[in-house]
Parts: sequence; structure tokens; C-alpha cells
Amino acid sequence: MRKVLAVIGGGVADRPQAELEGRTPLQRAVTPALDLLATGGEAGAWRPAPEGEPPRAESLLRSLFGLPDPLPRGALEAAGLGVDLREGEVAFRADFVCLRPGATSVVMFDPAGLGLSDQEGGSLVGYLNEHMALDPGEEARLHPLGGNRALLTYRKEGARLAPGATEGFTPPGEIRGLPIGGHLPEREEARRFVHFVNDSQMILAAHPVLRERAQDGRFAANSLWLWGGGERPSLPPLPKLLGGRKVSVVSASPAVAGLARLGGAEAVVLRGGERGAAEAARRAMAASGFVLLWLEEAGEASDRGDLEGKIRAIERLDAEVVGPLLLDPGAGGPCRILFAADGVASVESLARLAEPAPYALADWEEGRLRPPAPPGGLAGLWRKLRGEGRSTSPGSRMFSELLCHAAVPLEPRALRRRLLES
Repeated sequence: MRKVLAVIGGGVADRPQAELEGRTPLQRAVTPALDLLATGGEAGAWRPAPEGEPPRAESLLRSLFGLPDPLPRGALEAAGLGVDLREGEVAFRADFVCLRPGATSVVMFDPAGLGLSDQEGGSLVGYLNEHMALDPGEEARLHPLGGNRALLTYRKEGARLAPGATEGFTPPGEIRGLPIGGHLPEREEARRFVHFVNDSQMILAAHPVLRERAQDGRFAANSLWLWGGGERPSLPPLPKLLGGRKVSVVSASPAVAGLARLGGAEAVVLRGGERGAAEAARRAMAASGFVLLWLEEAGEASDRGDLEGKIRAIERLDAEVVGPLLLDPGAGGPCRILFAADGVASVESLARLAEPAPYALADWEEGRLRPPAPPGGLAGLWRKLRGEGRSTSPGSRMFSELLCHAAVPLEPRALRRRLLES
């Protein structure tokens, strides 16, 4: 059974930028390893999430692995942190954000909380844990995730939340600059969690550092924002979904690590960013039949609006991760290698867009790359009729968004089949 290495590049793809003379950051970046993978193998476009779903990591993970139900981001991150949710307990992703008055409504001014450091974020977590008012029987606690990110776990003794109680919050990054009114839950069952958001604003207004900033007319993180809430999901074993292969997941993301742990896979947590990612992936390939390597540095730069930082992150990914893995993926023999962008991350609008993204897929053997054999049977005929597969657009010999222009995007399940075919 052929081993598989799937590398997902978070935030790599983008739209053309006027500042780059109509090129994208990926086209501007020097990426010889990605270009080699595209020219030596099969390259085209794929749809990172099922049509109609927002371009979020949990949607991509669900569709790539063929999981049946939506994945609550908070519960994934709880599992990634080693927080074992009990019966009736839920977890939310909780971000410190900056809200400010708009013309007619309160606006999501900065979903990143104006760049909180890990120390500052940890201080706010501790302050809210100390001052949150809870009803009898309630248990609620914030856990720091670094910077403005945190996790809220909640449980009420002897009670189970009604269906829909955790739904209705839009992730803050998707409503930057927009009024928040239409992005809060309206259902009565979710009212308790809306109160958590409202109460956090009053508590944070009394925080000594934040109060001093407000008195000086400076904006600061002034509210908690909940999203991605839910109970611990019951997942089918990932090895079973991936042809019986042992599965390892390598990432710095708690959500990705949580998916691995809930799905019976090995979670390899990267510490200190993406440095060491190639060697961690090699070690995982030596012991596993399917390895997912999830990288986010380019996406984080995109979310900050850092154009030059995004270009540098793409070039580091190419030189320090993809290049070394093409020399030796660590499989100990032939394997299949995929590199795919996770969607389109606009550094200009600071948004994630539900658009097709480029991928490249090749069979590796003793340092040589070749396209995987085309699928046979009805699947191969259907693919040929639809025009799916290798793009022939000008510039498609490079790994870039141009691959999306001429190729019909593969659906996630089709790309998964391509990965697992003999």
C-alpha cells in the first residue's frame, strides 16, 4: 500500500494585488520546489470545502477526510489542548476582539484584538476567570491559546444544553468592519452565551491596563467573542477512512491536533512555528501510511494584512519544508505527495474566500516525480468528460492560482480518491 504525504498550505493562495503589478503573493514568491512538484506531477484546482460551506479549517478537514458531520472548532481545540470535555460540557473558541461604535451599530473593528501578545492575552484570560459571574451549578473557564485566542469551556451541573444553544456566532475574522448585530445568536437557547460576550465587555472595561488605554483615547481589545461552540464530536476512526493506513497529523494548530486525537490518529504538535516541520513529517512518514502536514504561517501573515510577510512565509515554506521533503519524504520507498492551498486568503481584504485553490500531486520514487496514473473505470471517464485534471492554462507549469483558471475544480472527495488510489 503506497504511503501518502498531504501538505496543506494555509493562506498560500490569494488574489492579484495592484501593489505586485497584478500578480499574487504566490506568483511573486520564488518557489522552485512547488514548481517542480507541479511540473513533475499532476496540477490543477480543487474546492477546499463543500460548496456552500464557509472556507474554514474545520470544513476542509471534514471534507478531505470524508467525515460525515460538521466539526465544532471549540471542541477540536479542546481535544488538541488535552481538555477532555465531560458529558454535557461544551467548548467555544473565544477571541479577544476590539469593538467600536459605528453609525448605527457596534462594529467588529479588529477581530485580532489589535495584536495582543501571549502575555497580554494570558493576563486577560486570568482577569476574566477571576471576575466572571456564574449562576449556581455553572462551570466556565477560559484557557489561553496564545495572543488574542482562547478557549471557553462551559457546563451546568445536571443540565444538558438544548439543540442550537451553541450556534449563531459568526467567526470574528469573517465580519471585520461589519456591524455585529446580525452575527449573534437570536435563539433563546443561546442567550447565556450572548451574556458571556456582553458581561466580558463590562469586566474588561475595569481591567487596569485596558482602562488606561481607553482614558488615553487608544483602542484596545474590549470584548470576548465566542464562536465554533459544541460538544465533543464522535468521529469514525481516521485509519478506517483512509484505506486502513496508520495516520499521523503534524501541525502547530490545536484544532488540527484535536481532530487527530479524536479520530484515533497520532498528533505531532509543532512547537515554535514551522521550523522543524520537514523533519517532523519525515519521522511521521517513517512510522505511518498517511501523514497530513498542516502549515499556517502564510495564512497568519495574510490575516495581519502583511503582504511582504506573506511572500517571505511562502518562500520559507518552499525552501525549508517542501524542498527538503521532495529530496527525501522519509517514507523509506515510493510514496504519493500532495501540496494544496487551503483556499484563497486575501491579504488586501483580510478575508478567507470560498474560491477554488491550486494543488499539485505526484508519485515520488528515489527522488523522481511523475504524475499518478489516471483513474480507471467510471470515475476516470467522468473526470475526463468534466475536464478535471491537469491544467493547460498559460503559466500552469508554475504552482500558482493560474492552475485554477482552466481546470474544473476537483471536489474534496475526488482529491481524496486521487490520494488513495494505487
